[in-house]
Amino acid sequence: MACALAGCVTYASPIIEPPPPYAVLPVDESMSCNGIAASFRYSARRAARLEYWLAVGPLAGYGYERYPLDAPKQLIDERRRLDALSDLQRYKGCTVMEPGPAVVEERLKLEGSVRPPPPPPPVVLNSKG
Repeated sequence: MACALAGCVTYASPIIEPPPPYAVLPVDESMSCNGIAASFRYSARRAARLEYWLAVGPLAGYGYERYPLDAPKQLIDERRRLDALSDLQRYKGCTVMEPGPAVVEERLKLEGSVRPPPPPPPVVLNSKG
């Protein structure tokens, strides 16, 4: 959209809408501290999986062409949910779990489970002959 004022033309920037509110469900507000923590850990695990899959690429046999398009939005939604659950923990006086370290911890667990275990040390036979 262009606007003219005294012979000068300027382009109006599109109106940027604020992001939608945090993803807190009505049931979240009624949960105990343990329930919120469990929901937080599940969301952190899901965010770690999404980050890992985006870094590694599509899974073999996954067969879902829209994954590269949908996963970034899902990751943003999970991060927003983690922020919302952290805020809810603060509001209710629970022990607060921080999203960043929680996702890193879950991602390390995931990467550790994908790697094959290190080979056992070689067996050395000490024979006296």
